Amino acid sequence: MRRFRSRTVFVTVVLACVSLLAARTAHASTHRRFTLILDFSTCVISPTDPNIITCDEKDGTGKPIGQITVTFQSTIATDGTCATNPGCAMSWHEAYFYALDGGTITVGSASAWQEQAAETDETGGAPVIGFSIGAVTGSTGRYNGAVGTLSMRWDGNVCICLFDVIQPS
Repeated sequence: MRRFRSRTVFVTVVLACVSLLAARTAHASTHRRFTLILDFSTCVISPTDPNIITCDEKDGTGKPIGQITVTFQSTIATDGTCATNPGCAMSWHEAYFYALDGGTITVGSASAWQEQAAETDETGGAPVIGFSIGAVTGSTGRYNGAVGTLSMRWDGNVCICLFDVIQPS
């Protein structure tokens, strides 16, 4: 009887461990961080909607990887000079759709801010700098199921797009 009980306990423990391992495997995910580089010189305004801009994206090594489509959604606030000053201070909402090699990533609504720096750089110009952050709201292909955040930082020439996502394995 004692032997039977020991075997029953042993089998129960083994089955419990296997069940836990299977549950962990079924819900496994991968934490990924990656960088994309947007060169503003590649951006084109949509001929049918001036609120939509498409630009080329490169990976962190500079290799072309796809495109981003940016859709302006609404203004949050401005300094009142934006009608005549392209370097005005303003904040707004916009959406991002990335068509990348092997998949897509969507950021449904991000908050963005930019303004012209008060100081000049080594060329004597005062660069326009900006920031944006938003949640990943959709993804397909090799990015399927990804959730997380996108944060962007830019000046007048280039935008660095930093993704921090968790993706099912």
